[in-house]
Amino acid sequence: MIKSIILAMDSLLREELPKIVSIGAFGKNIKYVSFDLDKDHVGQDHYMSTVLFGTLTTSDESKYHVVIKLKLRDEKLRVQFKIDIQFQNEITMYDRVIPFLFECHRSMEAEVGDCPTLARFFFGRNKCGEFAEKDLIVLENVTPSGFRLSDARPFLDFNHIVIAFQAVAKFHGLSYTAKYKDPDRLQEFVKDLHDIQFDEEGKWIMNNNALSRFGKRGIDQLLERSGDLYRDNEQLRKFNVIIGDGNKWLRHARVPREPFSVVCHGDFNRNNMLFRYDGEGLPVDVLLFDFGTPRYGSPALDLSFFLYMNTTQSLRESRWDDLLNVYCLALADAVPPGVRVPNRAELDFEMAKCAYYGFAHASFFLNHQLERNFIDNVDMDDEETLEWFLQLGGGKGSDIVADMVQHIVDMEYMNL
Repeated sequence: MIKSIILAMDSLLREELPKIVSIGAFGKNIKYVSFDLDKDHVGQDHYMSTVLFGTLTTSDESKYHVVIKLKLRDEKLRVQFKIDIQFQNEITMYDRVIPFLFECHRSMEAEVGDCPTLARFFFGRNKCGEFAEKDLIVLENVTPSGFRLSDARPFLDFNHIVIAFQAVAKFHGLSYTAKYKDPDRLQEFVKDLHDIQFDEEGKWIMNNNALSRFGKRGIDQLLERSGDLYRDNEQLRKFNVIIGDGNKWLRHARVPREPFSVVCHGDFNRNNMLFRYDGEGLPVDVLLFDFGTPRYGSPALDLSFFLYMNTTQSLRESRWDDLLNVYCLALADAVPPGVRVPNRAELDFEMAKCAYYGFAHASFFLNHQLERNFIDNVDMDDEETLEWFLQLGGGKGSDIVADMVQHIVDMEYMNL
């Protein structure tokens, strides 16, 4: 079955790539020569798309290492995961938003830091409907340049988090520079980014009071193991109130508030970044990818999601301040003099507003990644799907969610 799918996709690419080359995606007056699919590197690591790797040769004897994203062939899954919208978001980011942000950054006369490292974008198409199986995104494959996924999963060590925070600070810094340079144009671009988490009626992607039940899983476990410390805790009571209407407070955390809102990556997580290492195995650079769920809002949306998804409780307790300081210093270095960015006290305020956003997603998605287990029965109803998520990780999973509740309570991150 998998082999037949690969062959079908290989055939599709050999049909489509000559057209893509002919319209100038790889340079003017260039013709297609060949495409060699790397059949050993085909995956659906992000379960939202099929990812293919290969080498494209053009008439000027250039060889391009490319990664090609294709939509899932299952129409029901495409609709369920809003893959058409994600494809459009990613194309908009690579084709319009990111070039604008880079343009603003480079136009500043003052000397500023480097732009964040991103893969080169060659082509994107999102016609949808009957053409959905031919929609694709073609990007540079940066693996030959030394970038790769971290071996550590699901949690990262301090060095990896530092380099990731420096990278996202550069990315957020582009928005602050753009707001300084051309705020009206930035807002026009932001309007073209579409939300996939809430439907037209304001309901979250999962029904049946899912956010409240994910939160309750953590609260119950926290009280089971540390009831004497937390049973009468005022901050825990506040958190319990918040999860009582989790959809409302999640929407509230996502509302852009100036002057500090930025174009967020939206899925700033270990599986959406590639690291490059030095001779001693230490990370020295990171490349962000997978821009299918961007949004305009507080930088703390990206930070809280990343920290709760990628750090252990012990690292949060010992290095939280250090990590936020790393981000603030890198952000200040990423913008020209005179461009307003949040200082540490202001970032703390943003974290108190947005930590629930990070928890809400990590409370179910972290255990999903921990088990590397995907729903294989798309016919489950909403309640069955929710129960499946609530059981992920077993007792260890409940402890992980309790750790996040404990951290939010101890930090008093309830200023929603």
